[in-house]
Amino acid sequence: MKRLLIGLFAAVSVPLAAMVAAASGSSEAATRTDASPAKITICHKTSSAGNPWQRITVSSRAMSAPKSRSGKTLRAHMRHTGDAIVIGTAACPSPTATPSPASTAPTKIAICHNTGSMSNPYRRIMISSRAVTNAKSSSGKILRGHMRHAGDLLLPGASACPAGSAGQQGVKLTASLQPVQGATGSGSATIRARLGGTSLCYTLAVAGLTNVTAAHIHRVSTTAIVVPLTAPTSGASSGCVTVDKALLKEILGNPGAFYVNVHTVSFPNGQVQGTLSK
Repeated sequence: MKRLLIGLFAAVSVPLAAMVAAASGSSEAATRTDASPAKITICHKTSSAGNPWQRITVSSRAMSAPKSRSGKTLRAHMRHTGDAIVIGTAACPSPTATPSPASTAPTKIAICHNTGSMSNPYRRIMISSRAVTNAKSSSGKILRGHMRHAGDLLLPGASACPAGSAGQQGVKLTASLQPVQGATGSGSATIRARLGGTSLCYTLAVAGLTNVTAAHIHRVSTTAIVVPLTAPTSGASSGCVTVDKALLKEILGNPGAFYVNVHTVSFPNGQVQGTLSK
């Protein structure tokens, strides 16, 4: 009888363990997929004022496969002073963000961690260039960690990261929020985003509204929600959200096709709204 019970327990435990392991593995895989972009963009600095960058795209696996063709290409450009490595497929930075090319390899690499803030877009982390070939060192672990952060920049030989200047802040859009028919209230919306990026930052301010429930950017033609915003429940809200690159390009290129809407309990479809404009 004892042997029979042990056998039944083992038969049940094995599939249960397999199910737990499978679920755990699935969760970890999903986390890695969300955190790690599939591509890395190498911006090789040229001597041409009209075409300052030669853009090269490699697989994000290039760092973990140093002997592959992409791995060798990536490592070579991480030893080029003046080059920039963009984690993901966003546009290359302004040429003024990196130093002039040099014949000697840099001793330092500036990691510019994308904060999502338009006024202070990067947090700078300086590491030794030896981190490129020494994966187990402290600097090597930091480097590889940031190579999985979409939007981060690696600048060999640079001592500073791009600042939150007007050029870096990119396009500014605004909307005057007016009450819909039968409603009262007012407000304003300011949107900032950089063409070629995936981050949209906003500030909302409203007056005369109570019980605010939500705020969004909608498409004019369909009224569909395209970008959720934090509701200004206390009269104001701000933040930055990640937006699909193609959608962000459309919003910046044709802002009149989109409007900002703030919803309340009394007006669930929106109490104040306004069309975006440059």
